Amino acid sequence: MFAAGTAGTAHAATTDRTGTTAHTATTATTAHAATVAQVENAAPAVAFGTLPPEEQEQLRQIAAAIWPDQAAGWDMNTDVADVLSRATGEILRCSEAFALVPRPPGFLPGLGYLRAYWKQLRDYFLVVKENRTYRVCVVNAARNHRTAMELASMGV
Repeated sequence: MFAAGTAGTAHAATTDRTGTTAHTATTATTAHAATVAQVENAAPAVAFGTLPPEEQEQLRQIAAAIWPDQAAGWDMNTDVADVLSRATGEILRCSEAFALVPRPPGFLPGLGYLRAYWKQLRDYFLVVKENRTYRVCVVNAARNHRTAMELASMGV
């Protein structure tokens, strides 16, 4: 007979001919049990579905980059984090796909072009270097995930 024990441990009780009950513990060596124990021990001291304030602020900043007019009023919870994760993944996949599209050959900016537009080129390169997502990717992800984000924020 098995009884509930700690994560990864099964307790067995056996009775011999004299009626004496012996209890033994068998430790399971599965990766799952170890993972469950680690997650239980590492869980933050917040209610299920809520996040610590610093994580909420980080999520809000990411959401504001996608939905600038709406994110300030949303409740940043674990469901919102899930939707935001899906939207972010969509943006990253979209921008990677754009990087695979060949550029039209033939245009090579000359020295005159570089002199005339150096500041715009510099600013553009700094933006592209820091943020590989393209505007259409962000707009499309915002459209695709806005309803789910609003429902998640409301706890629905």
